Amino acid sequence: MAMRDINAVKPNCAKIDWQIAALEKEKAENDQRLLAGIQSVAPALAVINIVAGTYGRNVAIATGEWAAAIDRKLAELRRTKKKC
Repeated sequence: MAMRDINAVKPNCAKIDWQIAALEKEKAENDQRLLAGIQSVAPALAVINIVAGTYGRNVAIATGEWAAAIDRKLAELRRTKKKC
C-alpha cells in the first residue's frame, strides 16, 4: 500500500470495519518491512530501489512516516465509526 493509498482512504460507514482491518493488517506487515526499508536506503541499494520504484516507500517506512500515516488514518476511521 502506497502512502497515497493510505491517505486516499475515505471513511465509509458501510465498510469501515473492513477499512480498519485492512489498515491494521498493513501496520502489522510494516514491522516486517522496517528492516527491508532501512536496508534499501543504504547507498549501495538505493539505485536498485529507485529503478524498482520502491525507494520512496522504503524511506517512508524507515523513517516511521509510513506507520504515522497509518496511525493517523486508523484514528480518523475509529472516530468516524463511533458516529456511524
